[in-house]
Amino acid sequence: MRAHQTIRRGIVAMALSGTLLAAAVTGSAGSAGGATPATTNPVTAAGYGGHWLAASVTADGFVPKPNGDPSPGGTLQAALALATARVDQATFTKTVTWLGAHVDDVTGTGTDTDAGNVGYLLLAVDAAGQNPNAFGGVNLVSRLTATISTFNATTDAGLYGAADPTHDGTFRQGVAILGLEAAGASVPAAATNWLLNRQCGTSDPLVRGAWESYRLVANACTAGDPVHYSGVDTNSTALAASALVAAGVTPTFAPLPYFQAVQNPTGGWGYVGGLPDDPNSDGVVMQAIVALGGQLATGDFVLPDGSNPYTSLLSFQLGCDADPADQGAFTFPGSDNAPNGLATEQAIWGAMARPFPLTGVTFVDAPLPCVAPTTTTVPGATTTTTTPGVAKAVEATPAFTG
Repeated sequence: MRAHQTIRRGIVAMALSGTLLAAAVTGSAGSAGGATPATTNPVTAAGYGGHWLAASVTADGFVPKPNGDPSPGGTLQAALALATARVDQATFTKTVTWLGAHVDDVTGTGTDTDAGNVGYLLLAVDAAGQNPNAFGGVNLVSRLTATISTFNATTDAGLYGAADPTHDGTFRQGVAILGLEAAGASVPAAATNWLLNRQCGTSDPLVRGAWESYRLVANACTAGDPVHYSGVDTNSTALAASALVAAGVTPTFAPLPYFQAVQNPTGGWGYVGGLPDDPNSDGVVMQAIVALGGQLATGDFVLPDGSNPYTSLLSFQLGCDADPADQGAFTFPGSDNAPNGLATEQAIWGAMARPFPLTGVTFVDAPLPCVAPTTTTVPGATTTTTTPGVAKAVEATPAFTG
Protein backbone atom coordinates (compact mmCIF):
# COMPACT_ATOMS: atom_id res chain seq x y z
CA MET A 1 0.00 0.00 0.00
CA ARG A 2 1.39 3.37 -0.99
CA ALA A 3 1.95 6.11 1.60
CA HIS A 4 -0.86 8.35 0.35
CA GLN A 5 -3.40 5.54 0.59
CA THR A 6 -2.20 4.84 4.11
CA ILE A 7 -2.66 8.50 5.03
CA ARG A 8 -6.22 8.74 3.72
CA ARG A 9 -7.31 5.39 5.10
CA GLY A 10 -5.73 6.40 8.38
CA ILE A 11 -8.18 9.30 8.58
CA VAL A 12 -11.10 6.91 8.16
CA ALA A 13 -9.57 4.56 10.72
CA MET A 14 -9.17 7.37 13.23
CA ALA A 15 -12.78 8.37 12.65
CA LEU A 16 -13.78 4.82 13.29
CA SER A 17 -12.01 4.14 16.43
CA GLY A 18 -7.80 40.39 13.79
CA THR A 19 -8.88 41.36 17.29
CA LEU A 20 -12.29 40.21 16.12
CA LEU A 21 -10.79 36.85 15.30
CA ALA A 22 -8.95 36.63 18.61
CA ALA A 23 -12.18 37.36 20.45
CA ALA A 24 -14.08 34.82 18.37
CA VAL A 25 -11.49 32.13 19.01
CA THR A 26 -11.54 32.83 22.73
CA GLY A 27 -15.33 32.44 22.84
CA SER A 28 -15.69 28.71 23.56
CA ALA A 29 -12.14 27.39 23.52
CA GLY A 30 -11.92 23.74 24.48
CA SER A 31 -15.55 22.95 23.64
CA ALA A 32 -14.74 20.10 21.25
CA GLY A 33 -11.49 18.46 22.26
CA GLY A 34 -11.67 19.47 25.89
CA ALA A 35 -8.09 20.68 26.15
CA THR A 36 -7.01 24.12 27.29
CA PRO A 37 -5.25 25.62 24.27
CA ALA A 38 -1.76 27.06 24.67
CA THR A 39 -2.91 30.00 22.55
CA THR A 40 -6.09 31.44 21.12
CA ASN A 41 -4.28 32.77 18.06
CA PRO A 42 -4.60 30.30 15.16
CA VAL A 43 -1.39 31.44 13.48
CA THR A 44 0.55 31.02 16.71
CA ALA A 45 -1.07 27.61 17.18
CA ALA A 46 0.13 26.61 13.73
CA GLY A 47 3.61 27.74 14.67
CA TYR A 48 3.49 25.66 17.83
CA GLY A 49 2.42 22.67 15.78
CA GLY A 50 5.25 23.29 13.33
CA HIS A 51 7.73 23.47 16.22
CA TRP A 52 6.56 20.08 17.46
CA LEU A 53 6.73 18.56 13.97
CA ALA A 54 10.21 19.94 13.36
CA ALA A 55 11.42 18.18 16.48
CA SER A 56 10.40 14.85 14.92
CA VAL A 57 12.67 15.35 11.90
CA THR A 58 16.05 13.62 12.13
CA ALA A 59 19.38 15.23 11.32
CA ASP A 60 19.20 13.42 7.96
CA GLY A 61 15.93 15.18 7.13
CA PHE A 62 13.31 12.47 7.49
CA VAL A 63 10.52 11.63 9.90
CA PRO A 64 11.14 8.14 11.30
CA LYS A 65 8.73 5.27 11.66
CA PRO A 66 8.46 3.68 15.13
CA ASN A 67 11.26 1.29 14.17
CA GLY A 68 13.52 4.17 13.16
CA ASP A 69 13.34 3.65 9.40
CA PRO A 70 12.46 6.69 7.27
CA SER A 71 8.77 7.33 6.71
CA PRO A 72 8.43 8.78 3.19
CA GLY A 73 4.79 9.72 3.72
CA GLY A 74 5.41 11.18 7.16
CA THR A 75 8.33 13.22 5.87
CA LEU A 76 6.26 14.52 2.97
CA GLN A 77 3.39 15.56 5.22
CA ALA A 78 5.73 17.22 7.72
CA ALA A 79 7.42 19.22 4.97
CA LEU A 80 4.10 20.48 3.64
CA ALA A 81 2.89 21.34 7.15
CA LEU A 82 6.05 23.33 7.93
CA ALA A 83 5.60 25.26 4.70
CA THR A 84 1.95 25.87 5.50
CA ALA A 85 2.82 27.10 9.01
CA ARG A 86 5.70 29.11 7.49
CA VAL A 87 8.08 28.17 10.29
CA ASP A 88 11.53 26.61 10.65
CA GLN A 89 12.92 27.00 7.16
CA ALA A 90 16.08 25.09 8.07
CA THR A 91 14.13 21.95 8.95
CA PHE A 92 11.84 22.38 5.96
CA THR A 93 14.87 22.57 3.70
CA LYS A 94 16.28 19.39 5.23
CA THR A 95 13.06 17.52 4.54
CA VAL A 96 12.89 18.77 0.95
CA THR A 97 16.50 17.69 0.40
CA TRP A 98 15.68 14.22 1.74
CA LEU A 99 12.54 14.02 -0.42
CA GLY A 100 14.57 14.98 -3.48
CA ALA A 101 16.97 12.13 -2.80
CA HIS A 102 14.12 9.60 -2.36
CA VAL A 103 11.52 10.63 -4.92
CA ASP A 104 10.73 7.09 -6.05
CA ASP A 105 10.16 5.96 -2.46
CA VAL A 106 7.79 8.86 -1.89
CA THR A 107 5.75 8.69 -5.09
CA GLY A 108 6.14 5.15 -6.36
CA THR A 109 6.83 4.47 -10.01
CA GLY A 110 5.03 3.04 -13.01
CA THR A 111 1.67 1.48 -12.20
CA ASP A 112 2.47 1.88 -8.50
CA THR A 113 2.72 5.67 -8.75
CA ASP A 114 0.72 7.25 -5.93
CA ALA A 115 -1.04 10.18 -7.56
CA GLY A 116 -1.91 11.76 -4.22
CA ASN A 117 1.67 11.72 -3.02
CA VAL A 118 2.88 13.22 -6.28
CA GLY A 119 0.34 15.99 -5.73
CA TYR A 120 1.52 16.58 -2.18
CA LEU A 121 5.14 16.59 -3.33
CA LEU A 122 4.37 19.14 -6.04
CA LEU A 123 2.87 21.40 -3.37
CA ALA A 124 6.00 21.06 -1.22
CA VAL A 125 8.33 21.62 -4.18
CA ASP A 126 6.40 24.76 -5.10
CA ALA A 127 6.71 26.03 -1.51
CA ALA A 128 10.46 25.38 -1.71
CA GLY A 129 10.73 27.34 -4.96
CA GLN A 130 12.23 24.36 -6.80
CA ASN A 131 11.64 23.03 -10.30
CA PRO A 132 8.81 20.45 -10.42
CA ASN A 133 10.00 19.26 -13.82
CA ALA A 134 13.42 18.30 -12.50
CA PHE A 135 13.10 17.54 -8.79
CA GLY A 136 15.51 14.88 -7.65
CA GLY A 137 16.09 14.10 -11.30
CA VAL A 138 12.38 13.41 -11.87
CA ASN A 139 9.77 15.29 -13.87
CA LEU A 140 6.98 15.17 -11.29
CA VAL A 141 4.41 16.69 -13.62
CA SER A 142 5.03 13.99 -16.23
CA ARG A 143 4.94 11.30 -13.56
CA LEU A 144 1.53 12.47 -12.37
CA THR A 145 0.14 13.06 -15.86
CA ALA A 146 1.06 9.51 -16.85
CA THR A 147 -1.38 8.14 -14.25
CA ILE A 148 -4.54 9.76 -15.63
CA SER A 149 -7.33 7.35 -16.59
CA THR A 150 -5.21 4.33 -15.67
CA PHE A 151 -7.66 2.88 -13.13
CA ASN A 152 -10.51 2.41 -15.58
CA ALA A 153 -10.60 4.48 -18.74
CA THR A 154 -14.29 3.66 -19.25
CA THR A 155 -15.83 4.43 -15.87
CA ASP A 156 -13.18 6.82 -14.57
CA ALA A 157 -11.68 8.78 -17.41
CA GLY A 158 -9.78 11.69 -15.93
CA LEU A 159 -9.04 10.09 -12.55
CA TYR A 160 -5.39 10.19 -11.50
CA GLY A 161 -3.81 6.99 -10.21
CA ALA A 162 -4.22 3.30 -11.01
CA ALA A 163 -4.93 2.24 -7.41
CA ASP A 164 -8.41 1.30 -6.23
CA PRO A 165 -10.15 4.63 -5.53
CA THR A 166 -12.77 3.28 -3.14
CA HIS A 167 -11.35 4.98 -0.06
CA ASP A 168 -9.51 7.98 -1.51
CA GLY A 169 -10.59 8.62 -5.10
CA THR A 170 -12.05 12.09 -4.60
CA PHE A 171 -9.44 13.17 -2.07
CA ARG A 172 -6.47 12.10 -4.18
CA GLN A 173 -7.98 13.69 -7.27
CA GLY A 174 -8.19 16.94 -5.36
CA VAL A 175 -4.60 16.71 -4.16
CA ALA A 176 -3.38 15.82 -7.67
CA ILE A 177 -5.10 18.83 -9.22
CA LEU A 178 -3.77 21.13 -6.51
CA GLY A 179 -0.28 19.80 -7.19
CA LEU A 180 -0.58 20.50 -10.91
CA GLU A 181 -1.78 24.00 -10.14
CA ALA A 182 1.21 24.50 -7.85
CA ALA A 183 3.50 23.41 -10.68
CA GLY A 184 1.87 25.82 -13.12
CA ALA A 185 0.88 22.86 -15.27
CA SER A 186 -2.24 22.53 -17.36
CA VAL A 187 -5.08 20.64 -15.70
CA PRO A 188 -7.08 18.78 -18.37
CA ALA A 189 -10.85 19.21 -18.46
CA ALA A 190 -11.21 15.46 -17.98
CA ALA A 191 -9.66 15.77 -14.52
CA THR A 192 -11.95 18.53 -13.28
CA ASN A 193 -14.94 16.93 -15.01
CA TRP A 194 -14.27 13.75 -13.04
CA LEU A 195 -14.97 15.77 -9.90
CA LEU A 196 -17.86 17.77 -11.33
CA ASN A 197 -19.63 14.64 -12.51
CA ARG A 198 -19.48 13.12 -9.02
CA GLN A 199 -20.71 16.06 -6.98
CA CYS A 200 -24.07 15.43 -5.35
CA GLY A 201 -26.99 17.58 -6.40
CA THR A 202 -29.96 16.25 -4.45
CA SER A 203 -32.20 18.68 -2.55
CA ASP A 204 -31.18 17.18 0.81
CA PRO A 205 -28.99 19.85 2.54
CA LEU A 206 -27.01 17.08 4.24
CA VAL A 207 -25.95 15.83 0.81
CA ARG A 208 -26.28 18.63 -1.75
CA GLY A 209 -22.96 20.12 -2.81
CA ALA A 210 -20.90 17.33 -1.24
CA TRP A 211 -18.79 14.43 -2.51
CA GLU A 212 -18.35 10.84 -1.46
CA SER A 213 -14.88 9.31 -1.18
CA TYR A 214 -15.74 7.52 -4.43
CA ARG A 215 -18.83 6.58 -6.34
CA LEU A 216 -19.72 5.54 -9.85
CA VAL A 217 -21.65 8.26 -11.64
CA ALA A 218 -24.58 5.87 -12.12
CA ASN A 219 -24.96 5.43 -8.35
CA ALA A 220 -27.09 7.80 -6.29
CA CYS A 221 -25.49 9.89 -3.56
CA THR A 222 -26.20 8.98 0.03
CA ALA A 223 -26.01 11.00 3.23
CA GLY A 224 -23.06 10.55 5.54
CA ASP A 225 -23.53 7.50 7.74
CA PRO A 226 -21.74 7.83 11.10
CA VAL A 227 -22.24 4.11 11.81
CA HIS A 228 -20.79 2.70 8.60
CA TYR A 229 -18.68 5.74 7.65
CA SER A 230 -20.12 5.81 4.17
CA GLY A 231 -21.89 8.36 2.00
CA VAL A 232 -20.81 11.95 1.51
CA ASP A 233 -18.01 13.10 3.77
CA THR A 234 -16.44 16.40 4.76
CA ASN A 235 -12.86 15.48 3.85
CA SER A 236 -13.58 14.45 0.25
CA THR A 237 -15.81 17.48 -0.20
CA ALA A 238 -13.13 19.82 1.13
CA LEU A 239 -10.39 18.60 -1.22
CA ALA A 240 -12.66 18.43 -4.25
CA ALA A 241 -13.93 21.95 -3.70
CA SER A 242 -10.45 23.34 -3.01
CA ALA A 243 -9.09 21.76 -6.16
CA LEU A 244 -11.85 23.07 -8.39
CA VAL A 245 -11.42 26.58 -7.02
CA ALA A 246 -7.66 26.42 -7.58
CA ALA A 247 -8.26 25.25 -11.14
CA GLY A 248 -10.67 28.12 -11.78
CA VAL A 249 -13.70 25.82 -12.09
CA THR A 250 -16.92 26.61 -10.24
CA PRO A 251 -18.56 23.62 -8.53
CA THR A 252 -21.98 22.86 -9.96
CA PHE A 253 -23.55 23.02 -6.51
CA ALA A 254 -22.29 25.34 -3.76
CA PRO A 255 -20.40 23.34 -1.08
CA LEU A 256 -20.60 26.01 1.64
CA PRO A 257 -24.25 25.25 2.57
CA TYR A 258 -23.30 21.58 2.98
CA PHE A 259 -20.50 22.47 5.37
CA GLN A 260 -22.92 24.64 7.31
CA ALA A 261 -25.56 21.88 7.40
CA VAL A 262 -23.17 19.31 8.90
CA GLN A 263 -21.31 21.66 11.27
CA ASN A 264 -21.52 20.39 14.84
CA PRO A 265 -22.79 22.48 17.78
CA THR A 266 -19.17 22.55 18.99
CA GLY A 267 -18.17 24.53 15.88
CA GLY A 268 -16.29 21.89 13.91
CA TRP A 269 -16.75 18.81 11.79
CA GLY A 270 -16.36 15.07 11.90
CA TYR A 271 -15.44 12.86 8.96
CA VAL A 272 -19.14 12.49 8.14
CA GLY A 273 -22.14 14.38 9.44
CA GLY A 274 -23.14 13.09 12.86
CA LEU A 275 -19.61 12.29 14.03
CA PRO A 276 -17.98 14.55 16.65
CA ASP A 277 -15.33 17.10 15.69
CA ASP A 278 -11.83 15.95 14.89
CA PRO A 279 -8.82 18.15 14.03
CA ASN A 280 -8.17 16.57 10.63
CA SER A 281 -11.68 17.23 9.39
CA ASP A 282 -11.65 20.71 10.92
CA GLY A 283 -8.38 21.48 9.14
CA VAL A 284 -9.33 20.41 5.63
CA VAL A 285 -12.82 21.90 5.85
CA MET A 286 -11.57 25.24 7.17
CA GLN A 287 -9.06 25.49 4.34
CA ALA A 288 -11.81 24.73 1.81
CA ILE A 289 -14.20 27.28 3.30
CA VAL A 290 -11.61 30.02 2.88
CA ALA A 291 -10.83 28.84 -0.66
CA LEU A 292 -14.55 29.12 -1.44
CA GLY A 293 -14.67 32.67 -0.10
CA GLY A 294 -16.28 31.87 3.25
CA GLN A 295 -15.43 33.30 6.68
CA LEU A 296 -14.43 31.30 9.73
CA ALA A 297 -14.58 33.80 12.58
CA THR A 298 -17.62 35.76 11.42
CA GLY A 299 -20.83 34.95 9.61
CA ASP A 300 -22.57 31.62 9.07
CA PHE A 301 -19.98 29.40 10.74
CA VAL A 302 -20.07 31.19 14.11
CA LEU A 303 -22.73 29.63 16.33
CA PRO A 304 -24.92 31.53 18.81
CA ASP A 305 -22.77 30.58 21.81
CA GLY A 306 -19.60 31.79 20.06
CA SER A 307 -18.37 28.33 19.07
CA ASN A 308 -16.73 28.38 15.65
CA PRO A 309 -14.24 26.38 13.60
CA TYR A 310 -11.26 27.91 15.38
CA THR A 311 -12.49 27.09 18.87
CA SER A 312 -13.07 23.52 17.79
CA LEU A 313 -9.69 23.14 16.11
CA LEU A 314 -7.61 24.71 18.88
CA SER A 315 -9.30 22.58 21.53
CA PHE A 316 -7.34 19.61 20.18
CA GLN A 317 -3.93 21.23 20.64
CA LEU A 318 -1.95 19.99 23.63
CA GLY A 319 -1.30 22.96 25.87
CA CYS A 320 0.85 23.93 28.79
CA ASP A 321 -0.46 21.19 31.07
CA ALA A 322 0.86 18.51 28.70
CA ASP A 323 4.28 16.90 28.76
CA PRO A 324 6.73 19.54 27.47
CA ALA A 325 7.71 17.21 24.63
CA ASP A 326 4.07 17.08 23.48
CA GLN A 327 3.15 20.75 23.78
CA GLY A 328 2.00 22.21 20.46
CA ALA A 329 1.00 18.89 18.94
CA PHE A 330 -2.63 18.13 18.12
CA THR A 331 -4.34 15.03 19.42
CA PHE A 332 -7.07 12.92 17.85
CA PRO A 333 -10.26 12.10 19.78
CA GLY A 334 -10.13 8.86 21.74
CA SER A 335 -6.34 8.70 21.92
CA ASP A 336 -6.04 9.79 25.56
CA ASN A 337 -4.41 13.06 24.48
CA ALA A 338 -1.56 11.35 22.67
CA PRO A 339 0.19 13.66 20.18
CA ASN A 340 -0.67 12.74 16.59
CA GLY A 341 1.47 13.63 13.61
CA LEU A 342 -1.20 13.58 10.92
CA ALA A 343 -3.67 15.45 13.12
CA THR A 344 -1.05 18.12 13.73
CA GLU A 345 -0.19 18.42 10.04
CA GLN A 346 -3.76 18.83 8.83
CA ALA A 347 -4.75 21.00 11.79
CA ILE A 348 -2.07 23.42 10.62
CA TRP A 349 -3.88 23.66 7.27
CA GLY A 350 -6.97 24.95 9.04
CA ALA A 351 -5.21 27.13 11.60
CA MET A 352 -3.39 29.03 8.85
CA ALA A 353 -6.54 29.04 6.69
CA ARG A 354 -4.39 29.51 3.60
CA PRO A 355 -5.60 27.55 0.57
CA PHE A 356 -3.19 25.51 -1.51
CA PRO A 357 -1.01 26.13 -3.50
CA LEU A 358 1.36 27.94 -1.13
CA THR A 359 3.39 29.84 -3.73
CA GLY A 360 5.51 32.56 -2.12
CA VAL A 361 6.29 31.20 1.35
CA THR A 362 8.18 33.49 3.73
CA PHE A 363 9.45 31.61 6.76
CA VAL A 364 9.81 32.83 10.34
CA ASP A 365 11.21 31.21 13.46
CA ALA A 366 8.88 28.72 15.07
CA PRO A 367 7.41 30.03 18.33
CA LEU A 368 8.09 28.01 21.46
CA PRO A 369 4.93 26.78 23.20
CA CYS A 370 4.38 27.76 26.82
CA VAL A 371 7.38 30.03 27.16
CA ALA A 372 6.61 33.00 29.37
CA PRO A 373 8.56 36.26 29.11
CA THR A 374 10.32 37.38 32.28
CA THR A 375 11.68 40.85 32.94
CA THR A 376 14.90 41.43 34.84
CA THR A 377 15.76 44.91 36.05
CA VAL A 378 19.38 45.86 36.70
CA PRO A 379 20.80 49.31 37.31
CA GLY A 380 20.67 51.26 34.07
CA ALA A 381 18.99 48.58 31.98
CA THR A 382 15.88 46.42 31.71
CA THR A 383 16.02 43.16 29.78
CA THR A 384 13.33 40.69 28.80
CA THR A 385 14.14 37.02 28.39
CA THR A 386 12.15 33.83 28.06
CA THR A 387 12.07 30.94 30.48
CA PRO A 388 11.30 27.53 28.94
CA GLY A 389 8.79 25.32 30.69
CA VAL A 390 6.67 28.01 32.30
CA ALA A 391 3.01 27.26 31.73
CA LYS A 392 1.50 30.34 30.18
CA ALA A 393 -1.18 30.56 27.51
CA VAL A 394 -0.46 33.03 24.75
CA GLU A 395 -3.06 35.32 23.21
CA ALA A 396 -2.30 37.58 20.29
CA THR A 397 -4.05 39.38 17.48
CA PRO A 398 -3.78 37.42 14.23
CA ALA A 399 -2.77 39.06 10.99
CA PHE A 400 -5.85 37.93 9.07
CA THR A 401 -9.59 37.84 9.51
CA GLY A 402 -10.43 34.27 8.64
